[in-house]
Amino acid sequence: MQQQKEQKLTRVKDQLSQWHELKKELGKGGQGVVYRTADSELLVKMPLKNGKEITDKEEINHFQKRFENLYLLPLTNKMHITRPLYLLEGQAGYVMQMMQDMQPIGKWLPQILNKQLAKTFTRPSWLSEEVPLEVAYSLAMYANTGGTKRRLELLSQTSIELLRLHSVGVIFMDISPDNIYCSTKPEHSEVWMIDADNLRFEGVSSKSGVITPQYGAPEIVKGIDGGRVVSDTYSLALLAFKILTMSNAFEGQLFSDVVGDEDDWATDDSESSKPNLEVQAAQGELPFIFDAEDKSNTATHGLPAELVFTPDLLCFFQKMFGKGRTEPWQRPSLQSLPRLLAKAADASIQCHCGMSFYYQSENSIQSCPYCNQHHPKILVVNSYFYTSEGLSDPVWTWVSPFTDDQNIQLPRRISGDFDIDQHNVPMIEINQLGQDRFLYVSAEDVRIDVIDNKDSFHLTNQWLLDEQKIEEGVQLYLHAPYSVIIEIKVKKNNDI
Repeated sequence: MQQQKEQKLTRVKDQLSQWHELKKELGKGGQGVVYRTADSELLVKMPLKNGKEITDKEEINHFQKRFENLYLLPLTNKMHITRPLYLLEGQAGYVMQMMQDMQPIGKWLPQILNKQLAKTFTRPSWLSEEVPLEVAYSLAMYANTGGTKRRLELLSQTSIELLRLHSVGVIFMDISPDNIYCSTKPEHSEVWMIDADNLRFEGVSSKSGVITPQYGAPEIVKGIDGGRVVSDTYSLALLAFKILTMSNAFEGQLFSDVVGDEDDWATDDSESSKPNLEVQAAQGELPFIFDAEDKSNTATHGLPAELVFTPDLLCFFQKMFGKGRTEPWQRPSLQSLPRLLAKAADASIQCHCGMSFYYQSENSIQSCPYCNQHHPKILVVNSYFYTSEGLSDPVWTWVSPFTDDQNIQLPRRISGDFDIDQHNVPMIEINQLGQDRFLYVSAEDVRIDVIDNKDSFHLTNQWLLDEQKIEEGVQLYLHAPYSVIIEIKVKKNNDI
């Protein structure tokens, strides 16, 4: 088998007569294979038919024309999607740019502990010896890749990239763990979609679509629809749910019951005529494991909902996988998802153990539910709409451990106005100067005043704060796009 693989690693020529040496197979699916080339910044994608390279001239021409049609789609430079740089000459395939310092989002999915890894795996100190080794490995991997907070950040940006496509009537079609690449460095949350082969305008008459198993909408799995915006959204929701919880959205108690019945000689053979549970789940025939009404398929493994979801985010998934399973028109819009995910990420506190947990304002101390540790101080930023009737409930909460020698950037979204192009741009920065903090407005197009005695305002772009002042709390008044009060306060994490 190894010799056959080595024989396939040849070289190909593109339409500009440039040769590309194929060095390593990066990934292979039903639709194609991706190779790393001698040029570290370039990849070669070659479509497959029945698992084999396409050699028929008519089929080669068909695929090349389909790739050329990608240039006719209304894609903009803001859209992070790799497109063919050059088509191959005399072969079906194309050259595309390699994503530097990025990896497939599938790296954030639960990983399987094999015998080789078991030999070198060390259980984290915060995990009890009673936790099975396989579960301990998954939790350790989850923590080592940023916990829930990191996943929420990456998924928020992923949903934004898909939303940009949908805004021009184009669907991605094949949402999968291998087609979405994310920043490997924790200080960045950039996302690129790498497989443009199946981009198309949303159709109303198509009855066939392209999916990756476990990530397809029921109507496409059944072959009754060819793919729409709501199908893309459903597929992304399936992927997001699994990345956050380490569990499939429909693999619950019903699956456990079947495993328990496998040795039951009295099982009714008539039931064998039904599709297996995996097929039923893919076709939308099983209840969601966190269904708000039907508890027959409740979760049996993975992380609990309260540890990974805010109430609003859980509601989104309950609507998507509840009525939305069988009635696509009842699925929540993708437009709401980036905001929900970003808001959940901002309300998360990163712990020393690698996991993260949600800030609970009613709790006297904010401690990690995984390791029971806590940070001495927490920076809490709350934003409120300011109306003639007074302040609203908090519209946004941003939290972070507060430590010395830490410079902090507060993004524009803390105003409550979520712009997919500007939400992550710094608006207010807090830098340390000796024992004091220097607060200033870094966004030139934003006017922010300081509130004194909660009644009077005075214009400012910068303010020097001593430790006592920032612990007492600072209130800012944001004029546009609407009146917002931003409260910044450092709280000692023992008397909150």
